[in-house]
Amino acid sequence: MKQKGLILAAGMGFFIWVSASASNYRVVNQQQDFYYGHISYADVKNDGLDALVFREGRLTPEIAVLNLPLGPGDVIQTSGVRRTEVQFDNGTIVRLDLNSRLKIETLLAQSLSTLKEISNLVLDKGQVYVMHKRYSSLELFQVVTPGAAVKLDHNSVALIRLTEEGNTDVQVERGKVFLLYGEDKKHISQKRINAKQRGVVTAENTVELVEYEVLSDFKAWNESLNAHFPELHEGSFLPKPIQKLPPAVFEFAQKFGNIYGEWVWHELYGYVWRPYLNDYRYPWGTWQPFINGSWKSYGGDLFWVSSEPWGWIPYHLGIWMWDKNKGWVWMPGSLFAPAWAVWEFYGGMYCWRPFFLYDWMYGFDSFWGFSNWGMSFGLYGQRGLNPPHSEGPPNIISHIRKDQLKKSNSPSLPMPKELKKAFGMMLAALKRDDPSVLASIGSLPGHTVFVKKEDFLSPRWQEKVVPLDRIAEQVEAVRPAAKPASPRRSGDVSRDAMLTIERSRIPAELRARMAASPRTRLENPQPVLRDMEFSRGNAAGVSRASVSRTVSPVSFRFRDWNPDAKAAIKMGVEISYLSRTNEVACPQLGLTSRLISPTMRSTGNFDGFTPSSGGSSSSGQASGTGSASRPSGQSRPSGSSGGQKPKS
Repeated sequence: MKQKGLILAAGMGFFIWVSASASNYRVVNQQQDFYYGHISYADVKNDGLDALVFREGRLTPEIAVLNLPLGPGDVIQTSGVRRTEVQFDNGTIVRLDLNSRLKIETLLAQSLSTLKEISNLVLDKGQVYVMHKRYSSLELFQVVTPGAAVKLDHNSVALIRLTEEGNTDVQVERGKVFLLYGEDKKHISQKRINAKQRGVVTAENTVELVEYEVLSDFKAWNESLNAHFPELHEGSFLPKPIQKLPPAVFEFAQKFGNIYGEWVWHELYGYVWRPYLNDYRYPWGTWQPFINGSWKSYGGDLFWVSSEPWGWIPYHLGIWMWDKNKGWVWMPGSLFAPAWAVWEFYGGMYCWRPFFLYDWMYGFDSFWGFSNWGMSFGLYGQRGLNPPHSEGPPNIISHIRKDQLKKSNSPSLPMPKELKKAFGMMLAALKRDDPSVLASIGSLPGHTVFVKKEDFLSPRWQEKVVPLDRIAEQVEAVRPAAKPASPRRSGDVSRDAMLTIERSRIPAELRARMAASPRTRLENPQPVLRDMEFSRGNAAGVSRASVSRTVSPVSFRFRDWNPDAKAAIKMGVEISYLSRTNEVACPQLGLTSRLISPTMRSTGNFDGFTPSSGGSSSSGQASGTGSASRPSGQSRPSGSSGGQKPKS
C-alpha cells in the first residue's frame, strides 16, 4: 500500500518569526528544554527501497513513515530512489538526499562548561538540505562530518554534502554558516561561509572557495517543495490567541490552518481547529481521531503515528473534543504527550478513545475505567444517557487545584494551562444541563475504537474495528474462556499494548542477531527488549552498571563547536555524547552534564568542569535513567543564576 505524505515546508514563510511571548512546549514527565523530530515527508511503497530509521540498540530498522517520532540516537537512512524529510518542533527542517545517512546525536543537550545547549546532527554519508531555526539564543546547532563541523546561524539554509573523496562540501543558500576544521586538536581553524558562497573542506584539512552551484537535482527538488509555501498561506486565517502558543503550534497553524481544516469559534472552547475530514466517510465508518495511522513503541512510550500529513501537532499538543454541531475539533495546548488517549482492555479487545476535557473532571480511571465500562455500555445502550452529575460518581470536581490533579484517581496527564478556561466553561455548561454538552458526553462510548488483541498489529486493522453495536456479542463469545478480570488503569493497558508491539519485533531481531553472529544463543531473547527496559530505569530492575554497559560514548572529536571540546583540550581530557540520555560526558572525570555545578556555568569561568556536590558517576556513565530514543536529561537545574532562558 502506497503511503504519501508531504509537508510543504517552505522558503520565506519558514522564517516567519514567532511572537517573543511564545515558548516551546513542555513534555509530559520530561524536561522543558527539548523538542522532538518526526518524519514530515514520506513516499512509502514497501518495496525494500523506502527510507529507514535505525533506533539505538536495535538491529532491525523501521520504515520512515509519515509522522514517525525521532530523537537522540536515531539514524535516518535513504535509498538510491527515495528522499525523505525530517522536521523538528523548533521549526528546523532537514531533508536527506538519495543514498544519505544522518544521525540525530543530541538535541539541546546541556553543555558541561557553559549555558549552551548542544544539538548535533552527524552526517555519515550523502547530502542534506538544512533550514535551521534556532530554539533559543542558547542553542548551538551543528552538522558534523568526519572532516568538519558546520555551525548554522539562525534562519540559515545550507546544502551539506560528504563526498566520496572525504571532502565536506557546504553551499549556503541563505544566512551564514561557520566551518571548523583542522589536522589535529592543536591546529584548528575557522571559516565563515556567507549566502551564495560555497566552501569545500578537503581531505587535506584545507578550505577552498569554489564556484557556487546554481542548480543540481537535489537543490531543484528542495526548491520545488519550498515553492508551494505561498499558495498554502494565501488568505489563511490565524486567530490571535493561537499566535501566543508554542512555535510548533504556530507553524502548524500557518501551514495547515485552511488547507486541511478551518479555525472556528466555539462558544465554550474558544478558537478550535475543525478538520475537513469531519465530512468524510471511510469504509469502516466516519472519520475520528486516532483511526488513520498506527501505534508505535518509542522511547518507552506508546506513540500515535498518524498517516495524515497534518497529524503530528494535533495528536501530541492539545486534545480532541466531539461537538454534536461541529463534529471533531482540536483544542491546541503547550503540553506534549505521546498520545492524548485513554485506554481500556475489554472482552479480549484493546479499546482507546481521545482524551476529553471530561476526563479531568472525573479522572478516566475512576469514571471510564474497567469497573465502569460495562455499566456505561448498558447505561447508554439500553436506557439512554443519564447526566453523569446526577447519576455518576459522587466525587465530581468543581474546579482544578494542584492537589486534586495529584490524586490517585485523577488522570496521569496534567492539564495544559491553555485549556483551563475551556474546562471552566464546560463545567458551568454541564451544571446548567446544557443539551449540547450532555449530548457530547453521551456519545463517548461511540467514539471508542475496539480492536481484538490479535488484530491490533494488522496492517489494515481499521477494517477489523468492532462496531459498538456488536460489542455485546463479541464479549459473550469470549466470556466462557475468560477469567474474572481485575480493574486495570489506562496506563497499564497502554503499556500492555506497547509490550505487544515490542514482542512482535522479537522474531526479526533474533534473525538479525543470528545473521550478524551465528553463535548467538536462541535461548536468551531478553536483550531484544533492553531499550524498553532501560527506558523504565531502575524500577524495571536495570542497574546503573548495566546502563553504562549499554551506552557506547562517541570517541572524542576535536572538530566540534561545542565549547566543551575547547575546555577538554586545555584540561587534557575528552568529551563524548551519550545519545541514550541526551548528555555531554567527560569519561576521564566520570562526569555528565547533569552532574556539573550550575554555578560554574553561570559565573562564566569556563576553563574546566566542576562537579556539583552530591557525587559523581563512573566513567562515561549516565546518571539516572533514560531512553534509547527519548532522552530523560534535565533542563538547567533549579538554583542556576542564569534565570529564565531568553527565547530567540
